[in-house]
Parts: sequence; structure tokens; C-alpha cells
Amino acid sequence: MKNTLKILRSCALLALLSVGLSSPLWAWEEGKPGAASVAPDAWRLDAPIPMDPHVLVKRLDNGLTYYIRKNAKPENRAQLRLVVNAGSLQETEAQLGLAHFLEHMAFNGTKHFAKLDLINYLQSIGMRFGADINAYTSFDETVYMLEIPTDDAEIRDKAFQILEDWAAHITLDPEEVEKERGVVLEEWRSGQGAQMRVFKEQFPVLFRGSRYADRLPIGKPEIIKSAPVEQFQAFYRDWYRPDLMAVVVVGDVDVAEIEKKITDHFGHLKNPDKPKPRETYPVPPHDETLYVASTDSELTSSSVRIEYKHAAQTAKTVADIRESFVENLYFSMLNDRLRERLQEANPPYVYAYSSKGGFVRSAETFSQLAGVKENAFMEGLSALLTEAARAKRHGFTATELARKKQDYMRSLISAWEERDKTENRSYVGNYVEHYLEQSPMMGIENTLSFARRYLPEIKIEEINKVAGRWVRDTNRVILIEAPEKEGLKLPTKEEVLGLIEKIDKSEIEPYDDRASDAPLMADKPKPGKVISQQNLVLGITEWMLSNGVRVLVKPTDFKNDEVLFSGFQPGGHSTADDAVYVPAVTATSLLRQSGLGDFDAIQLRKKLAGKIVAVSPYIGGLEQGFSGQAAPADLETLFVLTYLYFTAPRFDEDALQSVKTRWTAFVANRSKDPGTVFEDEVQRVLYQDHPRYQPWTAERIEKLNLEASKRTYRERFADAEGFTFVLVGNFDLMKLRPMVETYLGSLPTTKRKDAWRDIDADFVPGVKEITVSRGVEPKSQVRLIFHGSAEWQHERRLHLSALNQVLQNRFREILREEMGGVYGVGVNGALMDEPKERFFQRIGFTCDPEKVDDLVKAVYDEIQRIQKEGIEESYVQKVRETLLRNHEVNLKQNQFWLSTIAYYAKKEMSFEKIKGFEARVKGLTPEIIKEAANNYYRFDSRFKAVLVPGENAGASSENAN
Repeated sequence: MKNTLKILRSCALLALLSVGLSSPLWAWEEGKPGAASVAPDAWRLDAPIPMDPHVLVKRLDNGLTYYIRKNAKPENRAQLRLVVNAGSLQETEAQLGLAHFLEHMAFNGTKHFAKLDLINYLQSIGMRFGADINAYTSFDETVYMLEIPTDDAEIRDKAFQILEDWAAHITLDPEEVEKERGVVLEEWRSGQGAQMRVFKEQFPVLFRGSRYADRLPIGKPEIIKSAPVEQFQAFYRDWYRPDLMAVVVVGDVDVAEIEKKITDHFGHLKNPDKPKPRETYPVPPHDETLYVASTDSELTSSSVRIEYKHAAQTAKTVADIRESFVENLYFSMLNDRLRERLQEANPPYVYAYSSKGGFVRSAETFSQLAGVKENAFMEGLSALLTEAARAKRHGFTATELARKKQDYMRSLISAWEERDKTENRSYVGNYVEHYLEQSPMMGIENTLSFARRYLPEIKIEEINKVAGRWVRDTNRVILIEAPEKEGLKLPTKEEVLGLIEKIDKSEIEPYDDRASDAPLMADKPKPGKVISQQNLVLGITEWMLSNGVRVLVKPTDFKNDEVLFSGFQPGGHSTADDAVYVPAVTATSLLRQSGLGDFDAIQLRKKLAGKIVAVSPYIGGLEQGFSGQAAPADLETLFVLTYLYFTAPRFDEDALQSVKTRWTAFVANRSKDPGTVFEDEVQRVLYQDHPRYQPWTAERIEKLNLEASKRTYRERFADAEGFTFVLVGNFDLMKLRPMVETYLGSLPTTKRKDAWRDIDADFVPGVKEITVSRGVEPKSQVRLIFHGSAEWQHERRLHLSALNQVLQNRFREILREEMGGVYGVGVNGALMDEPKERFFQRIGFTCDPEKVDDLVKAVYDEIQRIQKEGIEESYVQKVRETLLRNHEVNLKQNQFWLSTIAYYAKKEMSFEKIKGFEARVKGLTPEIIKEAANNYYRFDSRFKAVLVPGENAGASSENAN
């Protein structure tokens, strides 16, 4: 059914959690999760799909639809959408690209916000351009997005004025249109490359006979450059009308107030006297198999894909929802099998998956795709098709189905438990889809209720029929793509069709659901003890354990079903000699591919059935540690896994060979991509050919060594003394403490003194400039890097962050809005204290090669202006407001507290300092920004790198001292 993937995603059904076989998860009990909204006997298969009872959906007399949901996560925030049911498909031949261009113009002048006043206003209230203020245009729709604070009535009023202005009052000032042409062209330019060239070959075949084939939303450069304003006005007049619009509001709001604002701002809007019909454009069927084999000199990987196209269907009844559950059980189990084959020593593909979902609004597909090794098209495709045929012919096993059913129920119950903590973004997308595509909008209570009623009765036999419905000889398209190179042999359509026929007739063994009944851990370790406890500030408790492990815990109520976890200790792969650097840096990748203890990776996934838990060890540059999370009910398993990663790591030879095979395929053609060549050369020159900062090549991958990785890993995790563990989330301290003592307090110690070492990876001194010539597209990439020594101070990190936000805003105004030379500019940096006290600043953008010098000069001029004259207070005020607004939200996020506690612990700083963040932000001044600009943008210590079109992969460089 159309959009079933979206339905299930919105309800957390697609989370690939592994859960157990103790079936009472779906037993119906009054008062249990799911016993709400719709009674069990009301789920008749012919009944219409119930609506989420928590969202108000209405329509104004002029046809505008609106959705309002009160939701308090995050507090004092709301997500707003203006949805226009028109996109590039509605363009005339003279308007190709103007639907998207018009979206840009909505931010460049409306009736109540002249030119850039709209963005300036939103930034002044702490909202970020791109993150909180954005829009997109697709084939079928245009959607405008806002996030706003809701604790100020004036802000709420202005937000709805902005939505109304977008809907009916975009000014389309000719001067602003001319300025924005360059920005849209740069967006077009940034998308050009090998993949776009391949898409342009594939689209006319995939969409043969359909309007989709020649209506890419980005449009045509010649029209972007010269379309008269009258064409913009015509599109705006024809398609921005209330009967093709919806307003969506989800957040910490008063529903009655919001409904009145929508009525006041949109109720007076009029439809045209003779509105153009909003047509649906089908993708015509075809009996024959269509085939496209594409090569490109800049492609880096090979793949083969089969698309089976079907007319879109919208789920309307309970029976349709039931069918969507059946289909998704099929795809989830099939993809589990495909993933398992990656564990083979010589896997037949680099990656593979099958899926069913929305193609475009009028069509959907069943897709089978394999990324393959060079010239291994038939091998990869054969394995992909064989697994589908195995499932079709022999079906899935009872244990597979039981696990997957539990997967869905466990994830649904988790979503239900988080229903009062679910964030606004999780809802708005579903409501937008409901308006545009009639996607079901059931809500978690109804979905869980439905699942309890119907999931237990779904049988293997009906799941096995899924492929038969979707895999047909008609409406089939075969797509192959590969790097263009000597010796490449692409399969023909006849060869691929012959392989499909051969597999249909071949003997295929049934699937062996290999699983172990052994316990994850046979016996619990002898517990250690908490030898001291301190109740610190901000609800943080510190436990020191008898083996020298430090544990910092902060219980929260931000999420009902979430506990986050991290652990760290100084050292990392900096302690390894250069000769074993590759085995050291790849050790945890091999471990994750191998499994844990007595369980290989496949068995471990199955063993964790019934658990929402994940633990991942890492060996970083200067430390080793863990990251992880679990549901409160599965916390003990999190600790068991952590203990086993210390005491029983597993390193399998097959895992090594699998990683080598797949990674070699990934890197075989990476140097064909101009951007990759450029970044490799930037890193090589910047780090002065340091052996640890070299690109990944087949020769480097050959240095993987199982025994060396095992030794490095065991050495790094041999001594738990000096480890700090942090836990944040929904747990009870009294219940947590025995688990901490048992599994962390018993970790081994050797009394070594852990420390990282400086590997002397210093930046190239002075002023350095390089030019890399590679690529056929008329686009350049620019990297401007400033670096040098600097005294590390905690407070100055904030100064640097604020400076970079100021520069981000200024470069958007100068390089994008004034010069029309870029689509976007990235500004980021860091102030570091390890391994040396130094700073690193990076500015990057893509542009027309002919404009590089002017744009670089504009960047340098603005930095030097700020260094000399300072920055206006209004820019600092925007940054202050943004930082404070973000902090409001962060304070109610487990991830913020996990990372903040870990950071302060690593720096051995008092947690009291966390309280001072707001005061430090309010203390930001133009003078501080000016000082930071002089400290961290030193023109005598900078690096400039430019990628230009050409054929020379090397870099011509020169000192500019």
C-alpha cells in the first residue's frame, strides 16, 4: 500500500530491534499499552482507518486544511509548516525550476518583511537559518518549515504573519530576483557530478512516458538565469491558493488560540475564479523490461538494481494496514538474511537490500539492489535474487517470524511509553504526508491497539506471498552503474534476464536459522564495591568503585524508555606504534563484525532478542571507551555486554576477510571522485605527509591484521582503573547501584598508568596554498584553514563558537545574498588542549571556478574588518539569543547531559561551571568577538586549498609567505 513505510516509521515500527520470543507482549489486557482509543472488537477489516485522536484536523471554507496538536516536547517550542500541494510538476516549459526558485524568494521579501528582514527577525529570536528556518520543493509539493519559541505572544503572532506572507504576499521584487539567480544556480552547481549525470540517464527510463521524467525540481540553468518575473508571478498566482494548502502546527501551544490565528490569517484568502486543475501524473505501465547501464569517469562504486513499478495505492481500511504489517515483516526478515551474508569471508556483495515504498506520488516500487565489487555484477545480483527466491520458495522460519513480530511489538510499546515525551518533529512529517498523500494518521495508541489485535495471527504463508505480488515480468526496470575504466564488462539486459530465469529454476536450500541457546554470560562476576559516594550538583552522583573505576550518574525524566551510556579512559591508538596503526584503528570494526564471547555477530543479534540495548566499544586517537544506550528494563544487558567487551572480545578470521573484501571494493575507485581527491590532498599537505593521515587504499587495507588488532584491543581494555563511566536517563539509583558494582566494579585492573602520547601530527607552518585540478563539472571547492598555537581556556571555547556563528551569518549575507556566489558557507573550528594547545578554523564553500578569487577576497576582507573595526551589536545579540534558546532545549535532553558530564569529567572541571553557561552567553560582547577574531584568524598561519576542473590529480602548491 502507498506510504506504508511512512506509516510504520512514524510509529517506530521500522526500528530493527531484536526482541525475544516470550509472546505475552501482545496479549490484550485492559489498562495495558494499546488498550486505548479503539476497542479490540472495533478493528473490523473493512472499517476505515481510525485517526489519531490527539490532532485537530479541519478545513476552512476556502479549502485550506489545518492540523493542530498540543505537544509539550520540547517545552516552549512549536513546529510550523505551510504545505503547498504544488511542485515542479505544475511548471510550464517556460517555468522549469521556478517552483523551487519561488521557494527561495519567499525568504527574500514579503508584504510585511522587506528583503532579508524575515531571516533577520527569526535569527533575532534565536532561530537558525537551515536548522529552524527552511523549505523544500519536490516534484509534487513545496513545504515551508519554521520552529519558534512559544513563550512570547508577539513571536507567535509574527510566525503566523510569516506563514500568511508565504502563502499570499511574496513580493517578487525584480531586484531581489536578480540577486537570487546566482544563489539558485550555485545550488544547481553543487548537485552536479557523476551521480547526477547517471540520474539523468536513468530518469527518462524509470519515468518513461511520465511528466516526472523532465521535471527535476532544480530546473534548467538557462531558465534560472533568465526567466522573467512574470513567470514567477504566474506560478505563484496559479498554485499558491488555499484549496491547495495546509497549515500544520505541533507544539507547546493553546489549540484554541492557534485555531483562531489560522482562521484570522488564512480564512480571508481567495481562490482564483477559474483555478487550474491540479492534475495527477501517472507513470505509464510497460510490458517489456527496460534496461539502463551507465558508466561515468567519476563514479566510485558499482551497483545493480531492479525496480518493479506499481501504481500507487493509498491505505484506506484496516485491511490495508494489516497488509502493510505483512509486507514489512517480509522485507525486514529478508533484509536480515541479506545482512547475514555480509558475515561471510568473501561476501557476494558489498551491501544489499530489498525494499518497498513510495517512488513518486503516483507510483511505488519493490526494489532489489546490490552494491558489488568491480566486475562482480552477476555474482552480487545472483546472491540478492537467490535470497529472495529462497524466501519465496521455502518461506521464513517460525523463529524468524516470532523474533520479528516481537521486534515490532517491542518498538511499538517503547513508542507508546514515550508518547508524552515524543518530540514535535516526530509528528509534523506524518501530518504533512496525510494532507499530501492521504497517508494514515493513526497515532501510537491506535497503532499499538491494532498490532495487539492482528500481529499474532499473521502467518508465514501469507508473508511468503508478498514477493509474488510485487515481483512481475512487467513494469520492470534494470539499472546498472559503474566507474568508467578499461577492462570493465557490463552485463547485458539479456544476461541479467537470463540470470533471473536461471535462479527461478535452480535448486535452493532452505534457510538455516542458526541460533544459540547458551546464555550470554554463564555466571555473574564477583562484584566490586562502591567505596565512596558523593552527591554533586545538578543531580549528579559520583561513585568510586573498589577497582578504581569512576561512575557518574544523573537520573532524569526527559525520556521514559531511554538510558544513555558512555565510558572513556586516556590512551587510544596514539599509544600504538606507526607500524601497527592500521590494526589499531580498525580493531573495533573487526570486533563488531566478529561478535562477542561465544556468539558470532549473527548469533549475538539473535541472542539480544527482546532487548532494546546497544553497546559499542571504540579506540579513538587519545582515548578508548564505549558508547551505548538501553531501555531501563534492559540496563543489566547493557552492563553484561560492557563486561564481555572487556573480558571476552571476539576476533574471527572470517570477519577480517569480510572487512577486507568489502573495504577494498569501497576504495578501489575512490580516487575517481574529484571531491575525494581534493580532501585527500588537503589532509596530506596540511598534516605534512604524516603516516597516520593518509587516504585509505587497497595497499593500506592489506595492512589489516587480526592478531595485531586483537593485541591492541586487549591491551587497551586490559585495565579498567582510570575509566570513567557516565549514565544519564530514566533509572532508579538504588536499583542501578548493584548492577554497577557487579559488572563495572568487577572489571580487571593491572595498575598501569594510562596516558595518550603526542604523535607529532603538526599542521604545515606559515602560509600555504594549493590548487588541485580534477573534475569535469564547472565547479570549485574552496577550503580556508587558519591554525596555530593558543592557550586553552574553557571560556574561550564559547568565544570561538560565537565568533563562528557571527561569521556564518555574515558570509551568508555577503557571499550568498549580496554576491550570489554560493549556496552556503560552512564555518567551524575548535580550541584544543590535547595533544597540544592550539586552534583550528575551517571555512568551506562550493562555487563557480571563475568566482573563487573574488569570494576568497570577500571572506578575508570581512574577517579583517571584524579584526580591525569589530562587529555590530545586532549580530552578537542574534548569537546570544540562539545560544540561549538552544540551551533551553538542551537542558531537557539526555544526550546533552551525557556529553556535558563527560566533557567536564575529562577536563577535571567542577560541574558547578555548568551552571554558568547562561551568564557566559549573556556576557558575550562585540569586543569579545573582535578579540577572538584576532586570536583565531591569523593571516600568517593559514592554508588555502582550491579544487578546479581539470585532469591533473596532483596538487600544484606554493608558499605565499
